[in-house]
Amino acid sequence: MNNLNMIYLDSNVFIYLLIYESDLEESVKKADYYLDLLVTGKIVGYTCTLTWDEVFYIVKRSIGIEEAGQAGKALLAFPNLKFVNVDFDIISNAQKIAQGFNIMPRDAIHAACALEYCNGEIISNDLDFDGIKGLKRKF
Repeated sequence: MNNLNMIYLDSNVFIYLLIYESDLEESVKKADYYLDLLVTGKIVGYTCTLTWDEVFYIVKRSIGIEEAGQAGKALLAFPNLKFVNVDFDIISNAQKIAQGFNIMPRDAIHAACALEYCNGEIISNDLDFDGIKGLKRKF
């Protein structure tokens, strides 16, 4: 695949389909659309291990431990989804992003991964990513 098909997926894309219903219907539809692109191989999705942590935690808190375990396993087996390493360079860039754009550390890690591995393309409904130099949010 070329770089145009490589897109970073924020954890909320996976979480919407697991715990939200009609109260966020439009976001659920968008998440479903992007995950369908991923499953069918129209995009290659990238995320980091932090996504597993966030999905497991939110599902456990919202629904229960059994469901969290199932969600975690499903995420690890998701077709066309690659997990990227969060190393010293990523954390160093996340530090700069968190300070420079006043965003939460976890969002800064996701942003740094998207910039490093996916030319700044990120799928997320999180508006905190807007305005970060080089990042292009879709959702």
